[in-house]
Amino acid sequence: MTCTPLEMSRLKRTNARWAGVRLSNFTRSEFCTVISSAIEQRSGLLVTFLNPFYARATDNDDQLATVIDGFDIVQPDGWGVVYGARFAGIRIRERVAIEDVERPIFTKLADRNCRVFLFGSEPGVAEAAGHTLCSEFPGLQIVGTQHGWLDVERGHPGRLHEADATRVARHIGECRPHLVLVGLPTPMQQQWASRFAPDMGASVVMTVGAYFDKLAEGLDWYPRWMEALRLGWLYRVYREPRRLMARYSLGSALFVGLTFRHAVRARRTGAE
Repeated sequence: MTCTPLEMSRLKRTNARWAGVRLSNFTRSEFCTVISSAIEQRSGLLVTFLNPFYARATDNDDQLATVIDGFDIVQPDGWGVVYGARFAGIRIRERVAIEDVERPIFTKLADRNCRVFLFGSEPGVAEAAGHTLCSEFPGLQIVGTQHGWLDVERGHPGRLHEADATRVARHIGECRPHLVLVGLPTPMQQQWASRFAPDMGASVVMTVGAYFDKLAEGLDWYPRWMEALRLGWLYRVYREPRRLMARYSLGSALFVGLTFRHAVRARRTGAE
């Protein structure tokens, strides 16, 4: 019997939690297939990614871990998460980031004339990202964009005003998209998507972090040779040293501590 996208998503989740959440274990090909099937079947799939920065957040915040664990797909995005989970005995097969699967996913959506809504990033960026998608994938319909600086405009960065959060969700629902991409900071993007996904009626709602900033410049943002050497993080630091240096220096040290702590815990649990 063929599994539905939601059933397949449940089957691909790990039993053990790592950094507070159960990880999804898709290959890139499988990920593309389940997203395509969800679009076709109007499944209402809720998708997020877990990179080392997000893993530190879920490890320190039980409420955020509960929100993210409630997503249908929590796919490791970052080799640090893949190796960290493996070190704790959780056999994740490979990293799957949105950049890894953007071409096959958007190609299939364009072939079906699917509708996409982009919500996130600073003013103008989502629109530029939409232009990139339309030019690269003729047939894809960008039915709307909304910048993600609503919290900044209200004077309380990091927290969406209730009226703004509800208004955006209502507007997206009226646009009837197949796919909604949410590019807000964590934890805002996961909290908003988890709360409003049922109201929007989209086939897939996916959080993508800072992806619009890259997409606004074009596809294949990372140099291929750096991707092959798994040095995408270094390229990001090179491009945005002021914003990312602390994340990838102090943050990496804290992530190593998290990895060892969960590995020791897993071994102790296994020995009992």
